Amino acid sequence: MQRADVRTSGVSGQIREGGKQAVGEDQSDYSDIINLPHHVSARHPQMSRTARAAQFGSFEPLRDYRDVLAEERRLTDERPVLSEEEQKKLNEMVAKLASDTAQPSVTRPKIRMTVFVQDEKKEGGRIEEIPGTLRAVNLELRYLVLEDGRKVPFRDLLRLTAERPEWPF
Repeated sequence: MQRADVRTSGVSGQIREGGKQAVGEDQSDYSDIINLPHHVSARHPQMSRTARAAQFGSFEPLRDYRDVLAEERRLTDERPVLSEEEQKKLNEMVAKLASDTAQPSVTRPKIRMTVFVQDEKKEGGRIEEIPGTLRAVNLELRYLVLEDGRKVPFRDLLRLTAERPEWPF
């Protein structure tokens, strides 16, 4: 006695012999489940639209690697070393600014500084021009305070000019 190969096909559970599907047979007949109510889990909260959309976002496995390579290629400058004469001029200018800002009657000078900004991620840094109005000079902690609240350490100063007509600098 020969046994027939019996398989189920389609959602409706129709049985076919021989395991072959008839040509033109429609397997998308969902009439038995199409009108059922949508299931809402009592245990798991519904996912937000943003969270659902994130699942279908672009897959970019090498993004972090590209960021690392870009950081490696980024160049930084070495901290310049000032000559003794340049350091002496800076010290004189800072001393003059300190004495003038200590007097309340003196108008706060507008200054322009060239400073070295240390890089946070790698050795070295960059050189920046910073214009501003000087509010105070802290000789004890060795920094300049600008009107906007920024503090510039003396060690980072490379050049300093003040826009005061009565100054010979």
